[in-house]
Amino acid sequence: MHEHGAHRKDSDKCAKAIIRMLRKANWKDKLLYRIGRRKIFRVAGDSMLPTLKDGDAVMIVTRSPASVGDIVLAQHPYKQSVKMLKRVAAIDESGRYELVGDNAHGSSDSRMFGTIAIEHVLGKAVCVVK
Repeated sequence: MHEHGAHRKDSDKCAKAIIRMLRKANWKDKLLYRIGRRKIFRVAGDSMLPTLKDGDAVMIVTRSPASVGDIVLAQHPYKQSVKMLKRVAAIDESGRYELVGDNAHGSSDSRMFGTIAIEHVLGKAVCVVK
């Protein structure tokens, strides 16, 4: 039991180390949205607390490469009608993404369903719309 607790603390430290806050949308982002170069996605649920809360709106850039620490919009691997915002925790050698919620205790993520293929990553969150 002690080893499991130690592993959990290590993973919590890793999650905290990669948390990056999203900036607020500026006039350029709003212009890019108006001409169709950005999409808006509304957060549903608490899996990304404290970074994003239920009801927040984020701008998504499609076809933008994601790195570890970025927040991405992804297709749920088993629920085709569900899209999710999660943070990229790791990218393995085969290009599969490990996604985690910032709220580890309130998130359904790669710890439950494993890594996802790059094809399931729909875009990268770049800013919050206020």
